[in-house]
Amino acid sequence: MLLATPPFWYRRRPSLRAQLLRPLALLYALGVGLHRGWVRPLRLPVAVVSIGNITVGGTGKTPLVIGLARILRERGVRLAVLTRGYGSGRRSPIRLLGALGQEPRLPGLLTGLGDEALELAGSLADVPVWVGSDRRAAARQAVAEGAELLLLDDGLQHWPLARDCDVTVLDARHGLGNGLLFPAGPLREPASHFGRADLLVLTGSAADAAPEGWPADKPWLAVPTSVHPAPSLRHRPLLAFCGIGLPRKFFAALRHAGLHLVATEVFPDHHPYAQADMDRLAALAQARGGATLVTTVKDWHRIPASQRAGVAAVPLLLDPEALTSLADAVQSLLRQRDAGRHG
Repeated sequence: MLLATPPFWYRRRPSLRAQLLRPLALLYALGVGLHRGWVRPLRLPVAVVSIGNITVGGTGKTPLVIGLARILRERGVRLAVLTRGYGSGRRSPIRLLGALGQEPRLPGLLTGLGDEALELAGSLADVPVWVGSDRRAAARQAVAEGAELLLLDDGLQHWPLARDCDVTVLDARHGLGNGLLFPAGPLREPASHFGRADLLVLTGSAADAAPEGWPADKPWLAVPTSVHPAPSLRHRPLLAFCGIGLPRKFFAALRHAGLHLVATEVFPDHHPYAQADMDRLAALAQARGGATLVTTVKDWHRIPASQRAGVAAVPLLLDPEALTSLADAVQSLLRQRDAGRHG
């Protein structure tokens, strides 16, 4: 598990540490290439759209999936979301639809499904969310239940399913970082693969141009993001903590929103919070003048249920007009692919 995003990943020129890690990056590239070469993608009778990253996390991918799913559902598209359920270990898929509201009656159902799956299910009350690493099985079941479009959460490197549209999400400020593969840099694939997706989405701050390496003939758009804290947090001392890909990005967004952070704590990406973690955070907050604990929605789902009442979750909001433009772009690409197959 990644303990924290190394700052040297995002230096434009590779550091000595990055250079020393290049042999491991070559092994990682070999593994990625072999995995892709072994898989024969399954072509489904419905449209398949992947939303993913070429970098390791921190781009706002899950809120983007939620926003896109909501707009497509409002437009009358019968869709389903397929997610692996990071850290759950679940292979056979389970279907969630409004399940978060039934948690007291289904005490074991939601345990260990992963933070992204819980965030998706909690935000998409009328869209089926299928959780499990066997996304072929999930796709078949979703299609059997009437889905006419499948959204793959974190699906850019998911080769078992053929896609009709690949969307790659990139943080506008950090970009491709030092341009090296994990663990020497933040890339999941070689930088030369950057342009293989059909559409680029730049999140975070506003962007005037696509980064170097994105093909000039392919569409891209910016989706500005912001945090939306409750008004009651604006005049309190806050202790912010999180276990996400780019933790400093979250802290900077809170400060930009006018919140007063007296301390910050970084945990490993996707960290499952234990009682001991929460006790330590509570003690730190008390020592900082009775500070209020704040975190991301994704982190909040990984906190023991008995401890959540003392923690404020600050949601990430995406610009609604930009989300509408994204939905338009995706549907346009799907129409072009469909016309090409039947032309």
